[in-house]
Order: sequence, then structure tokens, then C-alpha cells
Amino acid sequence: MTKQRRTTEKKPGVRTVAAATGLSVATVSRVLNGSTLVREETRAQVIASMRELDYAPNAAARALATRRTRTIAAVIPTLSHSIFARFLNAVELALAERGYALVIATTDGDPQQEMVRVGEVLNMGAEGLILSGATHPPELLRLIEQRGLPTVCTSIHDPRYVLPTIGYDNAALGREALRYLIGLGHRRVAVVHGPLENNDRTVLRLKGVKRGAGKDCVLDLVETSLDSEGGALSTRRLLEGPERPTAILCLSDVLALGVLFEARRSGFSVPADLSIMGFDDLDWAAVCEPPLTTLRLPTARMGRCTADALVDYLDNDSELPHVKLKAALVERASTAKANGPRQ
Repeated sequence: MTKQRRTTEKKPGVRTVAAATGLSVATVSRVLNGSTLVREETRAQVIASMRELDYAPNAAARALATRRTRTIAAVIPTLSHSIFARFLNAVELALAERGYALVIATTDGDPQQEMVRVGEVLNMGAEGLILSGATHPPELLRLIEQRGLPTVCTSIHDPRYVLPTIGYDNAALGREALRYLIGLGHRRVAVVHGPLENNDRTVLRLKGVKRGAGKDCVLDLVETSLDSEGGALSTRRLLEGPERPTAILCLSDVLALGVLFEARRSGFSVPADLSIMGFDDLDWAAVCEPPLTTLRLPTARMGRCTADALVDYLDNDSELPHVKLKAALVERASTAKANGPRQ
């Protein structure tokens, strides 16, 4: 039996293209790097030769030559919630359209882990940074300033913040959500929310809810884990209490899902006995039973806007803006007019 010999064909490189075209290596490199100093007929000649030779430029070599990686990093709390997936999908699509790549790192909501993850993506060559919210370690803000690193904070709008913000007014949306329930006649509302520590978005939403209550409504505030189990456990406690709410406002759809399951499991009709409202408008919110009333956040729009802002800064030296995006209240069948206090 004849032993098969392993053969490897050397892939064509810049020198191969130069030899085939009769041009210098420097001229071919200028074409690959998009230089405006090359004549169009020369550019066309190099591209035609590259196609004929099946030449693919080496990304690492190009990065060394241009000192550009064309990479943006998103350092976010988690990938467990679909709202982040929707946002990142929009970011990645918008970046790809403009020749950039996306790197993702997660922190589990830990400020120290955020500092570590940012250091890691910078070592990978990230040219721009996307963060969630406006609560970040002072040492991270100093690092961003020292590096001159273009950074956008998302899911929040605060034109007074030291870094550009692209997002929405969480406090105003919290107030709008509660005023909607008050408008339906609800005077005792439970507010189920995730942990407040290191999460300025939830803090602001809760602040808006409190402002919206005024003297018109009694609030029962419940902090729990940011998952459907946390929503379910909170609902069990609320429904077993001496004064049950007529409505439960969840500051995340993930919590609302657990609230809805537990309410129905406990024998309560939604919305006849209990109105339930969410915050996010995740994919399933329109198709659960009953469909969930919620605040629709402009997540995909925020992703594209963030990507475009960073690329415009890096490619065109445009100023990074603060951008306020609009959200919308989506009324569905999980809420109804209050029938009076529950005993």
C-alpha cells in the first residue's frame, strides 16, 4: 500500500499579485488598503488579478499594515435575555454593512468583571466600545479617557453624562407605564423589578414609577432576581398577602412571564382578577396568553444607531452624539379596567 504524501499549496500573496500584474508590492498594498493615491485603471488591474489568482488578503497582515482592526466590542451584562440578543443582532448587521466586526464580552453585572472584560477586548484590538447604562467603575472611565477610546453607553439617555448615550428616558417610561394603569382605575399596584445594585436603568424606571404614583396610587415594591422564576416567586407572595394588588407592573418582560404563569397557576384570571404589564416587548409578548401589555423599547433601532455612530466617528471623524429614541406603550389583553380592591 502506497503511503499518501501530504501536499500543501502555498496560497498566493501580495508578491504573487505584484508579479502577475507587473506592479510593485507597494502599489498592490495601496490598492488593498483603499488608498486614494492609486489610479482607477491600476486598481481595476489589481482586482482582476486577485480574482484570477483566487487571492484573499490576510486580515492580520492588513491590520498590522494599517494599524486598524475594524473591530467594535460590546461589553454587556448578559446574553441570557433576548433583549440583548436583539440589540446585538442589529449592531452586528449594521457593522458588517460597513466593513466592521463585532466582539462580545459579558460581565454578569459585575463592575470589576466589566473592567477585566474591557481590558481583554482592548488587547484584541477593539477600536470602539459599547457599554450598557451609565454606571461604570471610575477606573474604567479613566481608561477610556486616557486611551481616547470612542465609547457609547446604551439603553439610557442622559446628555449630562460624561460619555455619549444612545437610548431612551427610563424614568419617563416608568412614569408612563404606571399612569396607564392608574388610568384604568388601578389604585394598588405591585411593582416587580430586578436588582437595583449596578443597574441604573432599573433605578430610573422605578424612580419614574414613584413619581407617577403621587397620591393616586399605593405601590407595593418587590425586588427579585431578573428571571421568570423571580417573577413567579414575587407573585406568590403578593397574592398570598392581606391586601392584594389589582395590577402588577413588571419592569422587565422576563419578570412578567413568571408573574403571568404564577397568577394563572394560582387560579387568578388575567386580566379580570389581575392586570399584568411588562417592559421591553420581547418576541413572545404578543403571542403569550393573554398577550402582554408592555412598553416597546426601540432595541433594534438603538443597535443600528450605536453602530453607525461609532463607525462615523472612526471613519469620518464625526462627533459621537447623545441620541434619545422613542418607546411606545403597546396595549394588549393582559390589562383591563380595575373592578375594585381585592380582599
